[in-house]
Amino acid sequence: MTRRRALAAIVVATVVAAAAGLAVDARTARIARAMPFLQIEAAHAEHLPAYDGTRPLFVLLIGSDAREDDGEDPTRTRADSIHIVSFDPATGRSAILGFPRDSWVDIPGFGTGKINGAMVDGGPDLVVQTVEQLTGITIDYWVLTSFKGFAGMIEDIGGLTIDVPFAMQDSYSGADFQPGVQRLTGAQALAFGRDRHSIPSGDFGRSENQGRLMLAALAQLRQEFLDDPGTLLTYIAAGLRHTQTSLPLDEILRLAFTVSKVDATTVQNVVVPGVSAMAGSLSIVQLTSTAPTLYADMAADGVFDDANLPTSPTASLIR
Repeated sequence: MTRRRALAAIVVATVVAAAAGLAVDARTARIARAMPFLQIEAAHAEHLPAYDGTRPLFVLLIGSDAREDDGEDPTRTRADSIHIVSFDPATGRSAILGFPRDSWVDIPGFGTGKINGAMVDGGPDLVVQTVEQLTGITIDYWVLTSFKGFAGMIEDIGGLTIDVPFAMQDSYSGADFQPGVQRLTGAQALAFGRDRHSIPSGDFGRSENQGRLMLAALAQLRQEFLDDPGTLLTYIAAGLRHTQTSLPLDEILRLAFTVSKVDATTVQNVVVPGVSAMAGSLSIVQLTSTAPTLYADMAADGVFDDANLPTSPTASLIR
């Protein structure tokens, strides 16, 4: 992999890239929306993340379904993917909690609706408020990317290596994969993360696959960092053109180094359990009564007790 490949690109699929792709003087890190889009911000001005390991860090990853070529604003379109990613600086443990995009939840100030509509109503800040109210977890940072931003960053790192767990053929997303380890282009990685038609578990399996992309990105970052720790700063600087943020440089560096310590093989990839239902004429996902247990687990120490883990949505499909 050449030096020009941006570390931030890795974070498109994970918080890794999101955190790391910014580390240049943040005062000049405002990037035009016409460029591949990645934005990272503090969730609360008054809340200080605990890098001393006294509590986990929580990052909310939001994938916007904006079609930027049509002039859509990525911050005010539906959230195509929503995941909380935890990092424990003290232990290196991490977990991913995905929310089906049709989850029927209370949106502060707007009543009950699909969780993916919170960004339309109030941007990333309202998505943070909605998730915090639902889970009781205080978010440290939010990270936002778009379809175009995701694909562009994966291209910049020369693709993403992932073990595709089962055959996928979906004309809607463009997914066309056979099982096995393979290197995906940006467009292919986007198709992998958007497919919900060729897997019986639908949106639940799609959220889990988005988690798989994050794990692949974490593994790729960690391996490159272990091979040559000096490449981290090079990749961070290279990510500038993809990113906008108001975070200071030292905070970006702390987050980047924290993420680089995570062993992807130990990360728990969980989707909030739910069932398909109807709200009037709307098809929704009703989250089950076991969901609060997962929230409490994650809030306590950033990971889940094995006894409380739900069955993988795509377990029956994996070879």
